[in-house]
Amino acid sequence: MKQTLRFAESLGVVPCEVAGVRIEIPVIPGILKHPTPEQLPLLLQTPDVAVKYTMLAIEKCGWPILRLFPRDWLRRCMPHARLRPSRREALLFLLS
Repeated sequence: MKQTLRFAESLGVVPCEVAGVRIEIPVIPGILKHPTPEQLPLLLQTPDVAVKYTMLAIEKCGWPILRLFPRDWLRRCMPHARLRPSRREALLFLLS
């Protein structure tokens, strides 16, 4: 039997203002565990949720997903993320 795998993809972007900076965050189901794809855009408009969502993406997601985020926003969040040194170096290289 053939199995079709569905890879993570963005359902669009949501504008959010965090600390006076307006950013557009991609809506990708699965980064936050419990919200449904329909609930996620509304949740991501809240600054605290947007920051947590980005931190989880930095810690867990691969480059095909991270490249959908604004690079300046990822650079701002990187110092606060809990990353292994090798992952931190790799992401800093990809963001440069």
